[in-house]
Amino acid sequence: MAALSPTLTRERRLSSASAIAGAMTNVINTDGYERDEVFTASGNEFQQSWFNFITTKGTVLNNILVPGFLFTVWGATWTIIYMLTSFRVLFPSSQALISIISFVVALILGYRTNSAYDRYWEARKVWGTLVTHSRNLARAFWCSTSPSTPQQEIERLGAINLIMAYSVALKHALRDEQGFHFSDLAHLLVHVPKFRPGARNPPKENIPMEIVLLLTEYVRNAEEAKILEATPKSIMNGCIGGMIECLTNFERIRNTPIPLAYAIHLKHILVLFLLALPFQISQVLYWLAIPVMCIASFTLLGIESISAEIEQPFGYDVNDLRLNEFCNDLRMELNALTHNSKSDRDVLSWNLGAVRDKNKNV
Repeated sequence: MAALSPTLTRERRLSSASAIAGAMTNVINTDGYERDEVFTASGNEFQQSWFNFITTKGTVLNNILVPGFLFTVWGATWTIIYMLTSFRVLFPSSQALISIISFVVALILGYRTNSAYDRYWEARKVWGTLVTHSRNLARAFWCSTSPSTPQQEIERLGAINLIMAYSVALKHALRDEQGFHFSDLAHLLVHVPKFRPGARNPPKENIPMEIVLLLTEYVRNAEEAKILEATPKSIMNGCIGGMIECLTNFERIRNTPIPLAYAIHLKHILVLFLLALPFQISQVLYWLAIPVMCIASFTLLGIESISAEIEQPFGYDVNDLRLNEFCNDLRMELNALTHNSKSDRDVLSWNLGAVRDKNKNV
């Protein structure tokens, strides 16, 4: 058999590599990936219309309905006693008590709300930083490495799979879901031997750190194979270090909630304030004290309940961060990246003259 020419051999090698690349990039796809249920159903429409204030989805009404009703009944009972009987012993004429307690309640509730939202917003900013590092790392893998064999193509695509797997694994870890046997994660790790079905002693905890180690190993291996230069290597290691920093920040947010003593003491103050309120307002508002008691209970209990809900923003509640949607957006970006060939971004193929000629013909 005649020997193949170097050009033909190179074309066949690239064709084989392209076939493998196509098979690997199918792993990073958006089919069947679940978004957060509330945003699949209604998107952000409830934030765009005043008429959506009547909905209960995304509210804390279910959490405060019973205690709010009990405090309203409490206030109504003492208002009826004041209006229909001559019992006045527990109804002081001075409003000093409500003035003092109102200031304290407002101060503590304000601090509680700000602290909870700071945690929520910081978590969102950290996830944005994670997306930035993931994009830069994927760009560096795809554009700064030069695989010359089908095996090196598989390794590069496998590394990009690991970038996607890192975000998904981190999402599950923040939700206290250990392991990697999840429908949106297992297929991204199947090319790694210790994550394959039937592997002995597969990792079960801190999967994100396991993935970071694999990414670091890929960078080292690419340098040894001489498909990676020193400058891109520094960029890659910087991105990987940034991903570890994001993991640490997420763990700090999740594992450091508002001190229990502070949260309990706030509840004690709210209860005392609402219990004392009817004795202060009944002699001023008379029968109007009943709806005022209902409004006060709804407002104060609602603010406290909202703060408690958003201080841990990694769960499945409507008001939690849309981690599923964030991962899905990254998945689509990586899918588009891995289907972008080198010829599509070849600078030498740029030709402004062709555009000018086309405009002249028009």
